[in-house]
Amino acid sequence: MKIKEVTQYLEERFPLRLQEDFDNCGVQCGDVEQDITGVLVCFEMTEKVIEEALSMNANLVISHHPLMLKRGICKIEPKDRVGRVICKALEHRMVLYSMHTNLDSAAGGGNDLFAEKLGLCETRVLVPTHHGDLADKNGLGRIGSLPTEMSMPQFLKYVKEKMDLQVVRYRGNNDKPIRTVAVCGGGGSSFIEDALAAGADAYVSGDIKYHDFFRADEKMLIADIGHYEGEFFIKEIIYKVIKEKFSTFAASISKMDILEVMYL
Repeated sequence: MKIKEVTQYLEERFPLRLQEDFDNCGVQCGDVEQDITGVLVCFEMTEKVIEEALSMNANLVISHHPLMLKRGICKIEPKDRVGRVICKALEHRMVLYSMHTNLDSAAGGGNDLFAEKLGLCETRVLVPTHHGDLADKNGLGRIGSLPTEMSMPQFLKYVKEKMDLQVVRYRGNNDKPIRTVAVCGGGGSSFIEDALAAGADAYVSGDIKYHDFFRADEKMLIADIGHYEGEFFIKEIIYKVIKEKFSTFAASISKMDILEVMYL
């Protein structure tokens, strides 16, 4: 089996045209015409992940975050993480492939799983894709309803338990009950107004800056759980899709790209 058979299937499930303009989904480097020996799925490509793939004889590494964004790199030298990863991958005839905002936006992708982990019901797309033929179930963010109405303290405790968090940064009105919740994995500060306009009582995302917390004017709770914490589970989707479709090679989730953050 060729590597391209796997990447083509992934692109049928999660079309590349769903990616945002700044993004660079798909092949990062390597020859997809070669036979596949194994797949390693990761969140972030690092030298440790490449070494892990080599130890498993996997020549296809699939990450969520791409190594290079559009207009993000002009030359490749082994002088930084990106350069070292690419050079080592090419040295060992490895293909590096990324599924980023196309997987965030697609039906059955990262944001659907995020909403599912929070137990949201009757979910719909928060910001539909601009591709009209795909706009029905595809786009960034999701919005839905909690099984039961909660107070703000109850909801924050609920989020911490469901997402296995130690801390949550937030701002909101303690007297406002919460039933309708919007989510966006990764960095979602761009969609605060969209969540508010959609009638959300709470918006859960990551990478919320200080001034962003004031944009809802306390009409909606804004909860920042962190960029990594809001989408690390996206590896589960990639792995599951590959395992269900292909059985002729080994596929694994990386054990080497876990973000370790210390709290005092």
